[in-house]
Amino acid sequence: MKLQYLADGSPDCPLIRLYDFQPSEAERLKELFDSLANGSRTSALLHEQTGIESVDACHLDLRLGTRDVGIAQKGLLAFECTLTREGWSEVASLVEPFCAAAKAETHQWLTQDGKISLLISPSGRW
Repeated sequence: MKLQYLADGSPDCPLIRLYDFQPSEAERLKELFDSLANGSRTSALLHEQTGIESVDACHLDLRLGTRDVGIAQKGLLAFECTLTREGWSEVASLVEPFCAAAKAETHQWLTQDGKISLLISPSGRW
Protein backbone atom coordinates (compact mmCIF):
# COMPACT_ATOMS: atom_id res chain seq x y z
CA MET A 1 0.00 0.00 0.00
CA LYS A 2 1.38 3.36 -1.00
CA LEU A 3 1.08 6.48 1.16
CA GLN A 4 1.40 9.75 -0.76
CA TYR A 5 0.79 13.45 -0.16
CA LEU A 6 -0.61 15.45 -3.07
CA ALA A 7 -0.37 19.20 -2.50
CA ASP A 8 -2.08 20.18 -5.75
CA GLY A 9 -3.28 18.94 -9.12
CA SER A 10 -6.95 18.56 -8.26
CA PRO A 11 -9.64 20.73 -6.65
CA ASP A 12 -9.69 18.08 -3.86
CA CYS A 13 -6.06 18.79 -2.92
CA PRO A 14 -4.31 18.91 -0.62
CA LEU A 15 -4.85 15.27 0.25
CA ILE A 16 -3.10 12.13 1.39
CA ARG A 17 -3.97 9.01 -0.52
CA LEU A 18 -3.57 5.34 0.26
CA TYR A 19 -3.46 3.30 -2.93
CA ASP A 20 -2.04 0.33 -4.85
CA PHE A 21 -2.96 -2.33 -2.33
CA GLN A 22 -4.40 -5.82 -1.93
CA PRO A 23 -7.40 -6.69 0.27
CA SER A 24 -5.08 -8.22 2.89
CA GLU A 25 -3.27 -4.88 3.21
CA ALA A 26 -6.59 -3.08 3.64
CA GLU A 27 -7.43 -5.60 6.38
CA ARG A 28 -4.20 -4.74 8.25
CA LEU A 29 -5.05 -1.05 7.90
CA LYS A 30 -8.55 -1.64 9.27
CA GLU A 31 -7.07 -3.54 12.23
CA LEU A 32 -4.77 -0.58 12.94
CA PHE A 33 -7.72 1.83 12.86
CA ASP A 34 -9.72 -0.56 15.08
CA SER A 35 -6.89 -0.56 17.63
CA LEU A 36 -7.12 3.24 17.83
CA ALA A 37 -10.92 3.06 18.04
CA ASN A 38 -10.89 0.61 20.95
CA GLY A 39 -8.10 2.45 22.76
CA SER A 40 -5.61 -0.44 22.73
CA ARG A 41 -3.29 2.02 20.95
CA THR A 42 -3.11 5.77 21.35
CA SER A 43 -0.81 6.38 18.39
CA ALA A 44 0.78 4.71 15.39
CA LEU A 45 3.21 5.74 12.68
CA LEU A 46 1.42 4.68 9.51
CA HIS A 47 4.52 5.10 7.35
CA GLU A 48 6.37 2.52 9.50
CA GLN A 49 3.69 -0.17 9.35
CA THR A 50 4.34 -3.44 7.52
CA GLY A 51 3.25 -3.19 3.92
CA ILE A 52 3.18 0.63 3.78
CA GLU A 53 5.41 2.22 1.15
CA SER A 54 5.93 5.92 1.76
CA VAL A 55 6.09 7.88 -1.50
CA ASP A 56 8.53 10.83 -1.34
CA ALA A 57 9.09 10.15 2.39
CA CYS A 58 5.51 11.05 3.38
CA HIS A 59 5.01 10.51 7.12
CA LEU A 60 1.60 10.14 8.74
CA ASP A 61 1.23 9.83 12.51
CA LEU A 62 -2.14 8.51 13.68
CA ARG A 63 -3.31 9.71 17.09
CA LEU A 64 -6.22 9.10 19.40
CA GLY A 65 -7.57 12.44 20.61
CA THR A 66 -10.40 14.04 22.53
CA ARG A 67 -11.83 15.66 19.38
CA ASP A 68 -11.78 15.00 15.64
CA VAL A 69 -9.09 17.33 14.32
CA GLY A 70 -8.32 15.46 11.09
CA ILE A 71 -4.99 15.87 9.35
CA ALA A 72 -2.59 18.66 10.25
CA GLN A 73 0.71 19.32 8.53
CA LYS A 74 3.67 19.20 10.95
CA GLY A 75 6.52 19.52 8.45
CA LEU A 76 7.18 19.50 4.72
CA LEU A 77 5.99 15.89 4.32
CA ALA A 78 5.09 15.15 7.94
CA PHE A 79 1.44 14.92 8.95
CA GLU A 80 -0.63 13.99 11.97
CA CYS A 81 -4.19 12.67 11.92
CA THR A 82 -6.02 13.01 15.23
CA LEU A 83 -9.46 11.51 15.73
CA THR A 84 -11.60 10.34 18.65
CA ARG A 85 -12.45 6.69 19.26
CA GLU A 86 -15.68 7.25 17.36
CA GLY A 87 -13.78 8.91 14.52
CA TRP A 88 -11.35 5.99 14.20
CA SER A 89 -14.26 3.55 14.37
CA GLU A 90 -15.90 5.36 11.45
CA VAL A 91 -12.64 5.31 9.46
CA ALA A 92 -12.26 1.56 10.15
CA SER A 93 -15.80 0.92 8.89
CA LEU A 94 -15.09 2.94 5.73
CA VAL A 95 -12.04 0.76 5.00
CA GLU A 96 -13.95 -2.49 5.49
CA PRO A 97 -15.28 -2.78 1.90
CA PHE A 98 -11.68 -2.67 0.63
CA CYS A 99 -10.86 -5.77 2.68
CA ALA A 100 -12.78 -7.79 0.08
CA ALA A 101 -11.94 -7.74 -3.62
CA ALA A 102 -12.72 -4.06 -4.26
CA LYS A 103 -13.18 -2.76 -7.77
CA ALA A 104 -10.21 -0.72 -8.98
CA GLU A 105 -12.36 2.32 -9.77
CA THR A 106 -13.76 2.65 -6.25
CA HIS A 107 -12.51 5.14 -3.69
CA GLN A 108 -13.53 6.45 -0.26
CA TRP A 109 -12.77 9.61 1.67
CA LEU A 110 -11.72 8.43 5.13
CA THR A 111 -11.66 11.86 6.74
CA GLN A 112 -12.17 15.35 5.47
CA ASP A 113 -11.79 17.01 8.87
CA GLY A 114 -9.09 19.65 8.67
CA LYS A 115 -7.51 21.18 5.56
CA ILE A 116 -6.02 17.91 4.28
CA SER A 117 -8.26 14.97 3.40
CA LEU A 118 -7.46 11.26 3.59
CA LEU A 119 -8.41 9.08 0.61
CA ILE A 120 -8.26 5.33 0.03
CA SER A 121 -8.38 4.11 -3.56
CA PRO A 122 -7.04 0.84 -5.01
CA SER A 123 -6.10 2.56 -8.29
CA GLY A 124 -5.12 5.89 -6.74
CA ARG A 125 -7.90 7.63 -8.70
CA TRP A 126 -10.94 9.39 -7.35
